Amino acid sequence: MKLIVVAAVVSVSLSALAGLFVQSASAQSVPAGAAEKARPVTGDPGVFSMPVIDAPQFRVLRDYAEPGAVRRMHSHDDATYHVFTLVTGQLTLTVEGEAPVEVTQGQVLSLKGGAKHTFKNTGTVTATIVEVFGKAPPKN
Repeated sequence: MKLIVVAAVVSVSLSALAGLFVQSASAQSVPAGAAEKARPVTGDPGVFSMPVIDAPQFRVLRDYAEPGAVRRMHSHDDATYHVFTLVTGQLTLTVEGEAPVEVTQGQVLSLKGGAKHTFKNTGTVTATIVEVFGKAPPKN
């Protein structure tokens, strides 16, 4: 699997992203502060997602996966790049056609834009994931 650990990817307002990394200390289904915005992912029990920023150049999502929850194989077809950050917890991430990768808290991975992938929360607490997707410039 061609996953690359990266330190920084996108230059965006630090104040806008600061809220992405605030996590409740409790292991609730959806951490405090996000329950009113995070929505269940249809067909994936225990997985919740919420848009944080949707700008013309990129999109940022914050996802939550309860212990044992699985996000089905899916892709983000409009993405030119995909940065996957595990803020809390632990997961197994699988990109289609590749061996599964164990992802631990704090890891930042770069996936090819549009790559089909799935993940499973293999830990005992709710996993918090921040995903950043690049978008192709609009065609004029």
